[in-house]
Amino acid sequence: EFVKNVGPALVPTLRTRYQMGAILTHGLPFTVLWSVMGSEAARVARGGVPSGTLKRMVGVISWVGLVVSPTLFGWWIKGLGGGKEEDVDATT
Repeated sequence: EFVKNVGPALVPTLRTRYQMGAILTHGLPFTVLWSVMGSEAARVARGGVPSGTLKRMVGVISWVGLVVSPTLFGWWIKGLGGGKEEDVDATT
């Protein structure tokens, strides 16, 4: 989380599309999850029955946080090199 949140701030030329992509792919799903989780906790605290929707949301959004966001962040980092890939074996 720390690298994902702080890493883009260290790059002076962060484009708006990358920032918007990060908000939509990571920020929005987790904001929805925390909101639903708070609502669910309040319902259970009042004596209500927990719903199965929250369990499904946690499963899906966990996949987003563990796979999708790091993959997109890695592609973004790879793209910072300007598309130049040098072959180390060719120089030796």
